[in-house]
Amino acid sequence: MNKSNLWGGFLVLLMLAGCSGSDAPTDLQLTKTLPSQLRNMQSKQFNQSNQKIVLQSIIKTLASLDFQIVRVDVQLGIIEAMQLDHDHIMQVNVVIQPASGRGSLVRINARYNQYPVEETQFYQRFFDTLSRNLY
Repeated sequence: MNKSNLWGGFLVLLMLAGCSGSDAPTDLQLTKTLPSQLRNMQSKQFNQSNQKIVLQSIIKTLASLDFQIVRVDVQLGIIEAMQLDHDHIMQVNVVIQPASGRGSLVRINARYNQYPVEETQFYQRFFDTLSRNLY
């Protein structure tokens, strides 16, 4: 058997292995929560349509929850913050968007040591505190 036949056989096996037809294994997913469920936990609409007031209230909320503000982009309505706890890092991104009709839509995306936070209590605590700070 010559080298070209050996390489040809190897390439055929490699191509067949690549065509296994299965999707990515589910154990590689970072979250067990459905994306739509996670998005619902992370989002809340408020009646306040003044983006500056909402932005200031979010900064106040994050500070009261022991987060350090890393970056604020007023024009885009984005706030990045982090919380250091010994060897662990909690990172959050908060985005403010005008809601359809009236008000503002606030969405917070949280990661703990680079893994998505899926606990409803975390998001509920943030939004409860933000609600108090807005009114």
